[in-house]
Amino acid sequence: LRGYGELVSLYLLPEYFGRGYGTKLLNAALAGLSDLGYKDIFLWVLEENLRAVHFYEKYGFRKSGAYLDDTVGGRILRERQYIYYGIRPRPFP
Repeated sequence: LRGYGELVSLYLLPEYFGRGYGTKLLNAALAGLSDLGYKDIFLWVLEENLRAVHFYEKYGFRKSGAYLDDTVGGRILRERQYIYYGIRPRPFP
């Protein structure tokens, strides 16, 4: 999307889930995109990755309605686009 920053990937090993590392990584990514002049951000999330979907929705990302279907290992996977409008001046708690 023209004029939007893109968060390409944010991954944690399962043993680090629930420790606040995802929030710290998200804050760092949004701060970097903000420093580059972006206020609105988009990303893609696998539809079946409910943990990631809930994480991004918790921090204000919303479905745009756009999606991509891709075949991986003979299986069709759907990615949904999420958008965050207006980076906060302060990090997430």
